[in-house]
Amino acid sequence: MYQKYNQQLNLNYLRTFNAIYSHRSIKKAANALGITQSAVSQTLAKLREFTNDKLFYTAGNELHATYRADEIGQGLNEHIELLDNRLSSRLFSDPHQFDGELTIAVSSVFLEAIATELTSSVVFDMFPNAKLNVTTWNDKTFNAIQNGEVHIGLNFYPIETPKSIRSVALTTSDPVVIARKEHPWEHSGFSQREFSTYPTGGILVPGLTDFSAILERQYPGKFDFQYRSASMSVLSCLAEHSDILAITETLSASMCPKSIQCFKPRWLSELLPNKISHAMYYLERNHHHPLYQYSSELIKKSLQHKLDELSPNVIEC
Repeated sequence: MYQKYNQQLNLNYLRTFNAIYSHRSIKKAANALGITQSAVSQTLAKLREFTNDKLFYTAGNELHATYRADEIGQGLNEHIELLDNRLSSRLFSDPHQFDGELTIAVSSVFLEAIATELTSSVVFDMFPNAKLNVTTWNDKTFNAIQNGEVHIGLNFYPIETPKSIRSVALTTSDPVVIARKEHPWEHSGFSQREFSTYPTGGILVPGLTDFSAILERQYPGKFDFQYRSASMSVLSCLAEHSDILAITETLSASMCPKSIQCFKPRWLSELLPNKISHAMYYLERNHHHPLYQYSSELIKKSLQHKLDELSPNVIEC
């Protein structure tokens, strides 16, 4: 039935509904929208009156959606994002003028490696007016990207992703062995057989099976890793003060101090035939948005700079 304009739903209420539906919390919805909890509650009351449905009920520590709320909420975030992109895509022409909010979830390995770039090159040089939020990648990151809480994710590729999320490989990740300078392993010609005679370790990569686990599973008896860490600084410290040989990858190895030597044994690359890359993740629908295209090139440039700095210090053997 036709309703007069002043009797129709204020479509801005749908943003509030979407925030409640995504976060299942009045408080979290208010924080995400940057408004008060009272304002969210008032809008929810108007939506309940308009739909003649409770929409959400409390069970435990979170809100649960009614059948009517699911009818409204499923796919709503995608529609809102699509409209936002239509309205704002052409507004992004000069990154120096961009004053929006950008939330980036970064794998712990990436965070250590390009922390300087994220806090200087990106923020102060390229996006001086932006509000940048940097968080750590975890098992809920893909949900956060789908809900609009995270705009860009940085992690390794390939990892399993929902169909709504695009992965863009940026730079190649190669396996590297790190050891202290003048390590006795050098006298053996960097052989695989001698490698296993020393204590060994490996990097843990969130969302991706780490190199060491692949080797242990595929070559039982040849590899027995005693140390693993998601922190490269921990592994490099172990290597610096002991005879440990640690398998990591190029971006991680770029953080090693000068007291650490990096090696790329041919036999190691042959044991790990599947190529791994450093990658950027974001919503598929944003693929042609100039903000994401620009960010992709900027991050790729930062990563490549780190890899280029490492390259002269790696001994291929």
